[in-house]
Amino acid sequence: MSEAVAVLANMADGLIKTYGDSSYQEELTSARDEYCERRGRVFEDEEHWEVFTRGFLEWYVVERPLTDAGPCPALLATETENDEVKLSALRALASSQRSLVEIVGLGKGVVEVVDLIGGARFSVAEGRSLLGMNRGDIAEVRLIGFQEQVWFGRLFLDHPPGTQAAIVDRVARMRAKGMSRAEVIDHLALLRSRSRNYKHVSAVRIYENDGDLSGAS
Repeated sequence: MSEAVAVLANMADGLIKTYGDSSYQEELTSARDEYCERRGRVFEDEEHWEVFTRGFLEWYVVERPLTDAGPCPALLATETENDEVKLSALRALASSQRSLVEIVGLGKGVVEVVDLIGGARFSVAEGRSLLGMNRGDIAEVRLIGFQEQVWFGRLFLDHPPGTQAAIVDRVARMRAKGMSRAEVIDHLALLRSRSRNYKHVSAVRIYENDGDLSGAS
């Protein structure tokens, strides 16, 4: 693990420990309900529970504003952090972006991705094993700009193989309706959840029919 990744991970862990404490239980429960409403509920005995939880906790501390305090925990923490490296990491987390990307290139220590909503291309520094990543895969990831490089956050939610065309079409339709980046990504996560729950139905058809099972088979 690179030093930059370690710093980002340690700061995220600290935020999760603080704001996941029992004193924030009401806030945490409210946030989880909000997250599930937007993306579909996942239960502890389901195979993608770990991925769901990892994405939720990251979103909770670096993106979602606290009910009473206003900003997200990462931004709030910048007000009391004096260490320059840690402060820079907190700012990077708070300004990070959830993206829906297609993996277009894999190299030694780098992953090339194209954002399917904004169209930008990013070279993401990635020193961990790339096992399971393939060119053409579409995934929801968090992109973090830190120390003059772009890094992946903990979130990596892969969409089913073969759904690329349906996803591109769905993104265009939702953006034409004025839906925000977050709304588009969350809606596609909801379709992914539905495809996992209805394995007897073609994932492609679920995405094409926007989750309407009556027209999918």
